[in-house]
Amino acid sequence: MSILKRYASLAATALALLSVGWAGPASVETAQTSAAFGKQAHAAGLSRDEADALQAKVDRYLARQDGRQVSANEIVLADGARLTVTVPGERYVREMNTSATTASRAAAQWECDYTYFCMFRQTLGMGDRLALYHCQDYALQNWTGDGSYYNNQTPGTRAVFKNRNRNVIHTTLAAPFSVASYDWTPVWFVRPC
Repeated sequence: MSILKRYASLAATALALLSVGWAGPASVETAQTSAAFGKQAHAAGLSRDEADALQAKVDRYLARQDGRQVSANEIVLADGARLTVTVPGERYVREMNTSATTASRAAAQWECDYTYFCMFRQTLGMGDRLALYHCQDYALQNWTGDGSYYNNQTPGTRAVFKNRNRNVIHTTLAAPFSVASYDWTPVWFVRPC
Protein backbone atom coordinates (compact mmCIF):
# COMPACT_ATOMS: atom_id res chain seq x y z
CA MET A 1 0.00 0.00 0.00
CA SER A 2 1.34 3.40 -0.88
CA ILE A 3 2.27 5.76 1.95
CA LEU A 4 -0.29 8.36 0.85
CA LYS A 5 -3.10 5.78 0.74
CA ARG A 6 -2.04 4.49 4.15
CA TYR A 7 -2.14 8.01 5.66
CA ALA A 8 -5.47 8.77 3.97
CA SER A 9 -6.88 5.52 5.36
CA LEU A 10 -5.57 6.28 8.85
CA ALA A 11 -7.02 9.80 8.73
CA ALA A 12 -10.42 8.44 7.65
CA THR A 13 -10.34 5.89 10.48
CA ALA A 14 -9.44 8.55 13.06
CA LEU A 15 -12.25 10.80 11.83
CA ALA A 16 -14.72 7.90 11.98
CA LEU A 17 -13.68 7.05 15.52
CA LEU A 18 -13.99 10.68 16.61
CA SER A 19 -17.45 11.00 15.06
CA VAL A 20 -18.59 7.83 16.85
CA GLY A 21 -17.51 9.38 20.12
CA TRP A 22 -19.51 12.54 19.37
CA ALA A 23 -22.61 10.61 18.40
CA GLY A 24 -23.41 9.65 21.97
CA PRO A 25 -25.21 6.51 23.12
CA ALA A 26 -26.84 4.21 20.59
CA SER A 27 -30.45 4.96 19.83
CA VAL A 28 -33.38 2.57 20.07
CA GLU A 29 -33.52 2.63 16.26
CA THR A 30 -29.93 1.35 16.03
CA ALA A 31 -30.65 -1.47 18.48
CA GLN A 32 -33.76 -2.48 16.53
CA THR A 33 -31.84 -2.40 13.25
CA SER A 34 -29.05 -4.54 14.71
CA ALA A 35 -31.63 -7.05 15.89
CA ALA A 36 -33.22 -7.10 12.41
CA PHE A 37 -29.82 -7.72 10.78
CA GLY A 38 -29.21 -10.56 13.25
CA LYS A 39 -32.55 -12.13 12.34
CA GLN A 40 -31.76 -11.70 8.66
CA ALA A 41 -28.41 -13.48 9.09
CA HIS A 42 -30.10 -16.31 11.02
CA ALA A 43 -32.77 -16.63 8.28
CA ALA A 44 -29.93 -16.90 5.74
CA GLY A 45 -28.61 -19.95 7.61
CA LEU A 46 -25.81 -18.35 9.64
CA SER A 47 -25.07 -19.54 13.16
CA ARG A 48 -24.91 -16.97 15.95
CA ASP A 49 -21.09 -17.02 15.80
CA GLU A 50 -21.10 -16.54 12.02
CA ALA A 51 -23.65 -13.69 12.32
CA ASP A 52 -21.50 -12.03 15.01
CA ALA A 53 -18.37 -12.37 12.85
CA LEU A 54 -20.23 -10.92 9.86
CA GLN A 55 -21.46 -7.95 11.91
CA ALA A 56 -17.93 -7.34 13.22
CA LYS A 57 -16.67 -7.26 9.62
CA VAL A 58 -19.40 -4.78 8.62
CA ASP A 59 -18.59 -2.65 11.68
CA ARG A 60 -14.90 -2.48 10.66
CA TYR A 61 -15.89 -1.10 7.27
CA LEU A 62 -18.30 1.39 8.85
CA ALA A 63 -15.53 2.62 11.18
CA ARG A 64 -13.38 3.44 8.13
CA GLN A 65 -15.97 4.69 5.65
CA ASP A 66 -19.00 6.95 5.69
CA GLY A 67 -22.09 4.89 5.00
CA ARG A 68 -25.01 3.03 6.51
CA GLN A 69 -25.73 -0.65 6.87
CA VAL A 70 -28.82 -1.70 4.89
CA SER A 71 -28.74 -5.47 5.34
CA ALA A 72 -26.80 -8.05 7.31
CA ASN A 73 -23.91 -7.86 4.83
CA GLU A 74 -24.44 -4.70 2.79
CA ILE A 75 -23.47 -1.05 3.27
CA VAL A 76 -24.52 1.88 1.12
CA LEU A 77 -21.60 4.32 1.13
CA ALA A 78 -22.08 8.09 1.19
CA ASP A 79 -21.19 8.34 -2.52
CA GLY A 80 -23.86 5.78 -3.45
CA ALA A 81 -21.58 2.77 -3.94
CA ARG A 82 -22.88 -0.50 -2.52
CA LEU A 83 -20.40 -2.57 -0.52
CA THR A 84 -21.36 -6.20 0.02
CA VAL A 85 -19.15 -8.24 2.34
CA THR A 86 -18.64 -11.97 2.24
CA VAL A 87 -19.78 -14.08 5.13
CA PRO A 88 -16.63 -15.02 7.09
CA GLY A 89 -15.35 -18.33 5.75
CA GLU A 90 -17.06 -17.93 2.35
CA ARG A 91 -15.35 -16.97 -0.92
CA TYR A 92 -18.16 -15.18 -2.75
CA VAL A 93 -20.64 -12.48 -1.82
CA ARG A 94 -24.27 -13.41 -1.50
CA GLU A 95 -27.39 -11.34 -1.27
CA MET A 96 -29.27 -11.55 2.01
CA ASN A 97 -32.88 -10.58 1.48
CA THR A 98 -34.59 -8.25 3.92
CA SER A 99 -37.51 -10.63 4.30
CA ALA A 100 -37.00 -13.47 6.75
CA THR A 101 -39.54 -15.53 4.79
CA THR A 102 -37.31 -15.77 1.72
CA ALA A 103 -34.02 -17.59 1.71
CA SER A 104 -30.95 -15.60 0.71
CA ARG A 105 -29.66 -16.00 -2.82
CA ALA A 106 -26.77 -18.44 -3.01
CA ALA A 107 -23.25 -17.09 -3.29
CA ALA A 108 -21.87 -17.03 -6.82
CA GLN A 109 -18.64 -16.15 -8.59
CA TRP A 110 -18.72 -12.82 -10.45
CA GLU A 111 -21.97 -11.79 -8.76
CA CYS A 112 -22.75 -8.36 -10.27
CA ASP A 113 -26.15 -6.94 -11.21
CA TYR A 114 -26.71 -5.79 -14.77
CA THR A 115 -25.84 -2.09 -15.36
CA TYR A 116 -23.23 -2.12 -12.53
CA PHE A 117 -19.45 -2.06 -12.49
CA CYS A 118 -18.29 -4.41 -9.71
CA MET A 119 -14.90 -4.51 -8.03
CA PHE A 120 -13.80 -7.46 -5.90
CA ARG A 121 -11.20 -7.56 -3.12
CA GLN A 122 -9.81 -10.87 -4.37
CA THR A 123 -9.01 -12.37 -7.74
CA LEU A 124 -11.52 -14.34 -9.81
CA GLY A 125 -14.57 -12.40 -8.60
CA MET A 126 -14.11 -13.47 -5.00
CA GLY A 127 -14.16 -11.50 -1.77
CA ASP A 128 -16.00 -8.36 -0.75
CA ARG A 129 -17.66 -6.48 -3.62
CA LEU A 130 -17.99 -2.78 -4.36
CA ALA A 131 -20.81 -2.14 -6.87
CA LEU A 132 -20.76 1.20 -8.73
CA TYR A 133 -23.70 2.52 -10.74
CA HIS A 134 -23.74 6.30 -11.18
CA CYS A 135 -21.56 8.06 -13.75
CA GLN A 136 -19.26 9.81 -11.27
CA ASP A 137 -15.81 9.46 -9.73
CA TYR A 138 -15.83 7.09 -6.75
CA ALA A 139 -12.94 7.56 -4.32
CA LEU A 140 -11.48 4.26 -3.17
CA GLN A 141 -10.61 3.89 0.50
CA ASN A 142 -8.15 1.18 1.47
CA TRP A 143 -8.88 -0.78 -1.71
CA THR A 144 -5.41 -2.13 -2.56
CA GLY A 145 -3.68 -5.27 -3.69
CA ASP A 146 -4.74 -7.92 -6.18
CA GLY A 147 -8.44 -8.12 -6.83
CA SER A 148 -10.66 -8.34 -9.89
CA TYR A 149 -13.53 -6.62 -11.64
CA TYR A 150 -16.61 -7.31 -13.73
CA ASN A 151 -17.94 -4.62 -16.03
CA ASN A 152 -21.60 -5.68 -16.32
CA GLN A 153 -22.88 -2.32 -17.52
CA THR A 154 -24.83 -1.81 -20.72
CA PRO A 155 -22.98 -3.18 -23.76
CA GLY A 156 -20.10 -0.99 -24.89
CA THR A 157 -19.72 0.98 -21.63
CA ARG A 158 -16.14 1.38 -20.39
CA ALA A 159 -14.92 2.22 -16.89
CA VAL A 160 -11.98 4.50 -16.20
CA PHE A 161 -9.43 4.12 -13.39
CA LYS A 162 -7.59 7.20 -12.13
CA ASN A 163 -4.57 7.83 -9.92
CA ARG A 164 -4.41 10.20 -6.93
CA ASN A 165 -4.13 13.21 -9.27
CA ARG A 166 -7.24 12.03 -11.15
CA ASN A 167 -5.20 11.23 -14.24
CA VAL A 168 -6.53 8.27 -16.22
CA ILE A 169 -4.28 5.24 -15.79
CA HIS A 170 -6.51 2.53 -17.29
CA THR A 171 -9.66 2.22 -19.37
CA THR A 172 -11.48 -1.12 -19.31
CA LEU A 173 -12.65 -3.00 -22.34
CA ALA A 174 -16.30 -2.53 -23.26
CA ALA A 175 -19.00 -4.23 -21.18
CA PRO A 176 -19.68 -6.99 -20.59
CA PHE A 177 -16.15 -7.90 -19.61
CA SER A 178 -14.30 -9.24 -16.57
CA VAL A 179 -10.68 -9.28 -15.45
CA ALA A 180 -9.61 -12.14 -13.19
CA SER A 181 -6.68 -10.30 -11.57
CA TYR A 182 -6.08 -6.56 -11.25
CA ASP A 183 -3.80 -4.63 -8.87
CA TRP A 184 -5.92 -1.89 -7.24
CA THR A 185 -2.96 -0.23 -5.46
CA PRO A 186 -2.35 2.61 -7.98
CA VAL A 187 -6.11 3.25 -8.39
CA TRP A 188 -7.56 6.05 -6.26
CA PHE A 189 -10.73 6.80 -8.25
CA VAL A 190 -13.03 4.77 -10.49
CA ARG A 191 -15.53 6.26 -12.94
CA PRO A 192 -17.74 3.44 -14.20
CA CYS A 193 -18.83 5.19 -17.40
